[in-house]
Amino acid sequence: MHYIGVPYPRPLLEAKGATFKFSAEFHQIEPGLWLTGEVPRRTDYELGDGKQMIKSGEGYVKDDLLDDQSVVVETEKGLFIILGCCHSGIINTLSYIMEKMGPHPIHAVIGGTHLGPVSDEQRGKSIDALKAFDIERLGVSHCTGQKTAIRLAAEFGERFFFCNVGTVVE
Repeated sequence: MHYIGVPYPRPLLEAKGATFKFSAEFHQIEPGLWLTGEVPRRTDYELGDGKQMIKSGEGYVKDDLLDDQSVVVETEKGLFIILGCCHSGIINTLSYIMEKMGPHPIHAVIGGTHLGPVSDEQRGKSIDALKAFDIERLGVSHCTGQKTAIRLAAEFGERFFFCNVGTVVE
């Protein structure tokens, strides 16, 4: 196991001028700009891959990655959603956003879906449920995986794209 946690303790970063604001709640950080906070896990099929660990004392324990968040931007075209890694599940994440924001068209969803390392059953159920959100543009990256990206491209057609570093989305 290789530790990839943050190597710098919070007091050191604060001594260098960093400030932190922790919130587990869905909240607005600027007009038209929101953070999801912790996303409730409500679907019975979005289980993640269960391989993430966190250092605890001298050992490691399962990390549920509750701090994985997404950003929601209100635009004239609809919501523009920037996913972290969706460790809570893409359907849980999008459902929670719609619950908090109310009915809105979704202009774009970009980022990681964390559908790469999950079971075929979970991947299939998530992709089927994703189609119900009527997303205008779907741009995936990193933890989505090639197998999932190929299926999403087939399902979403011209609305699908790879959202790699440097991609411009209008």
